[in-house]
Amino acid sequence: MNTVYGGTARTLGAVAAVLAALATIVVASLSNLNGDVRYVLGGLETAGKGGVGIWDVFVSRPLAYKLVMAALDKPVAGPSSDSTHLVIRLETYAVVILVTAVLFLGVRRVAGRAAAAGIAGATGLALLIAPPWHFLEPDWVAVLLAVLAVGAACVPKWPWLGALLAGPAAMLVVAVKASTFPIALVALIVIGVFDRRRAAWATLSTVVWVAVWYVVSRHFLPWEWTWLEDLAYLVHAEPQRIYWDELVKLQVAIGDAAVLSPVLALFPAAAAALIQRETGRRRWAGAVVAVVAFLLTLAPAYGQGEFFMYHFAATVVLAAGVSGAAFALCPGFRLPLAVIAVVVSGISLFLVRQPDSWRLENATPVIWAYEIGALVLAVVAWFLAGRARLSLPWSAGVVVLCFALLPPVLQGSPYAFSTYNHSALNGRSPDAALVELGRRLGPDTPVLYLTYGTVNHAMGNPTTCRYPSPIWLQRGAGDDRMRARPSYADNLRCLTEDSNARYLVVQTNWYSRPKAAPDVQALLNERFDCSAAAQIPAPPPVIVCPARR
Repeated sequence: MNTVYGGTARTLGAVAAVLAALATIVVASLSNLNGDVRYVLGGLETAGKGGVGIWDVFVSRPLAYKLVMAALDKPVAGPSSDSTHLVIRLETYAVVILVTAVLFLGVRRVAGRAAAAGIAGATGLALLIAPPWHFLEPDWVAVLLAVLAVGAACVPKWPWLGALLAGPAAMLVVAVKASTFPIALVALIVIGVFDRRRAAWATLSTVVWVAVWYVVSRHFLPWEWTWLEDLAYLVHAEPQRIYWDELVKLQVAIGDAAVLSPVLALFPAAAAALIQRETGRRRWAGAVVAVVAFLLTLAPAYGQGEFFMYHFAATVVLAAGVSGAAFALCPGFRLPLAVIAVVVSGISLFLVRQPDSWRLENATPVIWAYEIGALVLAVVAWFLAGRARLSLPWSAGVVVLCFALLPPVLQGSPYAFSTYNHSALNGRSPDAALVELGRRLGPDTPVLYLTYGTVNHAMGNPTTCRYPSPIWLQRGAGDDRMRARPSYADNLRCLTEDSNARYLVVQTNWYSRPKAAPDVQALLNERFDCSAAAQIPAPPPVIVCPARR
């Protein structure tokens, strides 16, 4: 009788876990792709229709990332909509599931089935149920590739073969965005936790592949490096160093990320429980590894100096993976971990639904409470891990993790609690009016865009300018120092050499024509008639000016 009851309970638990995971993934899939992703898609789509090759188009992202996004966008037909965004999400979900399977097989070989299930399951869920502002950002793609590198390094029986497979994946972590190279180091550290020999081979392979990528791209893609240097100059007029005010911004951003993604608050406690299992030098080594890995996941945010929430994509996934490992390997800590996760996540669900003004007013005490609370929970976990007599089944861990990943993906949740983009909310596609404008102009009618790329993605009209969203002209309009950069001069050629555009599309809250340099204003006035009488009706803040005959 007990056997039958136990089997039934396990079955019901498994069903509950699957339903919880599917339901949370469905909730996450309801939001439209974030503006940064639509910016890239819009640039690739409209410049591609205009005959500009993917090697030549500028979308503020490196070639490796452009190739990833182009591959995902290729099967999509039709203008921007909830349906097209969902197709791209489903394609990405399929890739995540395959990468998670590789991670499971790899960890199973080096650490056993229990560790593989906990680590791969939690990591996969964190990637699938990613906050909308994380999903498909270069930083998120870098994390996905880092997970692939870890799995690939551990799957084969022979470490040298794993290195051959892991090296290219780790190289791509760097190639999709130069500032994400610390995430590749985290992947190598994780491999080392499982098997130091495999880590040594994987490190050697990664160094070779990164060197090859650097030499080849420097030689054949010089503009990629010019753009990188000019983009860095946009953010930092001088090299980034250790500044106290920047460290304060980082501290605030970490807390902000923890409020939005409460799984971050579980990381110290889960890491403490895992480290407490070890003894002697291994315990100290475990503590060092945990701290170093955590700091490395923060390095991209500090290095870029903007502290956007998606810069912490690696931190969220690492926290989920460590929590999954703690749940799998520390049965006595499952109940305390689950209780902590439910309480903290419940608080986050309440906080992120508060009005924007309330969040800004109360951000400081809330952020400090989360950060201090996370450290206190780590101390408690150190002493309580393994002492709880009542454990929980694995299915409970799945349900709890899904709950912890839920706050930032709900419809209406903010992109950030109180930092940049705190007023942007998750929602459905807002592009219907712009899609209709593109249809009225004619889907094959060439235009010149002075817009952020989301407008391009919605309208879909082709452009022959390789700067489909002319960020250099936009920044040069209000910053004289940008006009001296090579990218600005190259972008200006779209006004002097591109004579095919039949309309000028201007997003007035993004590009200010009155602030533009005199030569740019003269070129625009010479080619296009932006008088009120001539303008084509368009949804604000977009105006459409016909070309002069």
